[in-house]
Amino acid sequence: MKKIAIIFVSLIVFSISFANAANDENGGSESAVMTTSVSGKVLDKITGETLAGVKVSVQGKEKSVYTDFDGNFEIDGVREGKLEITASYISYKKKIETVNVDFSKSNTVNVKIESVTE
Repeated sequence: MKKIAIIFVSLIVFSISFANAANDENGGSESAVMTTSVSGKVLDKITGETLAGVKVSVQGKEKSVYTDFDGNFEIDGVREGKLEITASYISYKKKIETVNVDFSKSNTVNVKIESVTE
């Protein structure tokens, strides 16, 4: 009886694992999709100073981060290919940069934004 119970439990676990794997292949879950990150700095276009608190977003997604005190940002969970990121900050013009994301290299972009008064 013990062997039958072990076999039954094993079949249930296998069935659940198989169903989850099939769901992933059919677009049900993005957990198996390879992703990487994009990082960089946001700088003032004229002075070259780093800017803290700039909102950096991935266009078409609900992914946003803010730069740290040194102007650095990192966006995790992005897929390989072309990616447009937007940098927006109070009293600066919104800037859109295109990044070619590649798993085999560091994906770094420095964004220079211009003040609206310039």
